[in-house]
Amino acid sequence: MLDAKETGKQIARLRIRNKYTQERLAEKLKVSPQAVSKWENGKAVPEVALLCELSKLFNCSVDRMLNPAASVLRSMDFNYEFVVKPRIPVADYSGPEWPKSISAASALTALKLFFGLEQRRDNKNRQINDDAEYILQSAITNICFGYSYAPEEWVHDSFAIYGLDYEIHSQTDYSENEFIALACNQIEHGYPVVIIPKEYTDMIFAVGFSDYGQTLTGLGFLEGDDQKNASLNFDRLNQYAGWYKLDCDMMTFKFINGKMPLDKACTNALSRGITLLLNNDQCGEDQMQGYGMVIYQNWCDLLREENRKNADQMECVFPHAFIHYENKLRTKQFFELCIDIIADIDKELMAMAISQYDSILSFATEIATIAHQRDSFSKDLLKEKRNYIIEMLRRSSEQERLALSYIQKAMANICN
Repeated sequence: MLDAKETGKQIARLRIRNKYTQERLAEKLKVSPQAVSKWENGKAVPEVALLCELSKLFNCSVDRMLNPAASVLRSMDFNYEFVVKPRIPVADYSGPEWPKSISAASALTALKLFFGLEQRRDNKNRQINDDAEYILQSAITNICFGYSYAPEEWVHDSFAIYGLDYEIHSQTDYSENEFIALACNQIEHGYPVVIIPKEYTDMIFAVGFSDYGQTLTGLGFLEGDDQKNASLNFDRLNQYAGWYKLDCDMMTFKFINGKMPLDKACTNALSRGITLLLNNDQCGEDQMQGYGMVIYQNWCDLLREENRKNADQMECVFPHAFIHYENKLRTKQFFELCIDIIADIDKELMAMAISQYDSILSFATEIATIAHQRDSFSKDLLKEKRNYIIEMLRRSSEQERLALSYIQKAMANICN
């Protein structure tokens, strides 16, 4: 007896194994995507002519679709491995590799490329994968404006510019089997899921599963790991066994009507960024975690304390010097993007602000160089180096305040 639900599941399995989205399959068969969805949900069965077309596309017999329980693969208790590929192929990474330490920005870049939403193409019609989206998402999520800092929740603007929204599912709200089933169901329908661990381990951008969902297949991004976050290649996927045992959340996605205009998202990010960068209040117990001008003062205080103790190690420059460098680099790059994206912004004032960030970055490079060499300095030289860093931070702080005053003026026409 024909089981429409089992037939639908089998069509979905074969579609995914053959790297078709519902939309592409519908186009091939000259039917609507809704028709394909109805088949896969067991609400309808394809007509005979369409079953024949499907068997050709999937390189399998019609019987295998209509009666999957009787197939050789099913009788062997074969566990299908589902892997969904990007809707449009992605070219090799073409941006500068270092630094790229923000895992969330890398995952959001992967999301855009997976859904085929990057409009720039190379001569093979592949999506161009460079730093532009990473820079944009570093700012829209607010992460590039802080030090070892992330906002409490994801910024909806980060997804709305793609015409997407997200939901967060806490592992504590599901049984183990339900949590696994949620991930598998999303992937079977052509959507990735993102597993967000609460401990320091990979954020998993999952596009496939095996072992009955107990192993996820996908890309791993890790906070602070530049090389891993720069290696966004959908042809080289990793396996994550036992992922459901992590203390984690799962992010799922859905399309919404329309997209947030990019200039609005950038304006929102710029406004939030100025507020964060001008902050003078300490956030939390760690003096080097947080955002804003307070970090400059805290950092100088820590360096002076090391000098007062005549410390034989320079502890407070690593890894903070490298975080400082990337944050100021991404902030500057975002301001450069804003000149092109936000129509009513004062470009001359923005250019004046960016020139200040050129100097800030020059100081940041020197501080990072000292941090890299910190273990080779003598005790007397350490004191001299700390004083030098303090002076560079003081001057950077002055330049950043000036830069931010220019940006506030540059936004006057937008805000009024």
